[in-house]
Amino acid sequence: MNRQSCMYMLRDAREGIQRNIGAAAAAAVLIFVAMLIADILLLGRFGVGDLLGYLESQVAMKLYVDPAADTKAIATILREKSFVQSAEIETKEQMLDRLAAFFTGREHLLVSFQESQIPDAIRLELRDKTQMKLVAEQLQAMNGITKVVYPQQFAETILHWSSELNRYGLGLLLGMAALAFGMVFIAMNLALYQRQQEIRVRLLLGANPWHVRGQFLFEGWLIGFVSSLPAALAVYALFSSILLPLQKSFPLVFHFSQGMVYEMMGGMAVAGSLVGLSASYVSTRKLIDHA
Repeated sequence: MNRQSCMYMLRDAREGIQRNIGAAAAAAVLIFVAMLIADILLLGRFGVGDLLGYLESQVAMKLYVDPAADTKAIATILREKSFVQSAEIETKEQMLDRLAAFFTGREHLLVSFQESQIPDAIRLELRDKTQMKLVAEQLQAMNGITKVVYPQQFAETILHWSSELNRYGLGLLLGMAALAFGMVFIAMNLALYQRQQEIRVRLLLGANPWHVRGQFLFEGWLIGFVSSLPAALAVYALFSSILLPLQKSFPLVFHFSQGMVYEMMGGMAVAGSLVGLSASYVSTRKLIDHA
């Protein structure tokens, strides 16, 4: 394709979009929203995956002891269990000292914790982390233990809500993608009917139907590609402003990479282009084949 043909296609696509600016703009907005939702869901899944992986790697659980019980005696009993690797007592003062960094600038909250009745706890490390849930259920029934907390318990909750979010998010994504497809389809149909006479003349003069269709396919691709670019930039802004600082604050938990985000941005541009291209193909197939 020479330079003159390319310029003609660009000019024709611009004029076609301008003639149906309402439908084209609606299609662009819907593609933008669909692509943005898709990448937010992907970023969320990566973040949740990192968090779950970190929680699953932890082998410690915390047992809160009844204030009326002897914490040292319970810790001694636990150390004698075959499934226990270590058992360390953590007093309220030790816990607050460990968490003091989180209360920087909010010392009044730290004071309120110091005045509260926080029970002593025993930090327990197991030899086999796969047995953590079973051990937790057994220890919950032990005299002197008021509550058992372990990382996998939080992982199960996070996994449940993540699955719910993904389910509804996927439904919303499919709905937006279908609407975007429909709007590109309508925009192309309007363009086709407005230029029906011209298309028939060109085909009667021997023009290749694929060349005629190519103009409208290019127009649909352009709508999809251009509308997916702002969505890609929005995802990069989200990564830079929220996820990257989060990773710097918790390097052992989150492992986002710049390359991953660039791949997502490229995938978004391709997916948006395919939505526009496929809708254009479907809308032009019947009219041009039977013109």
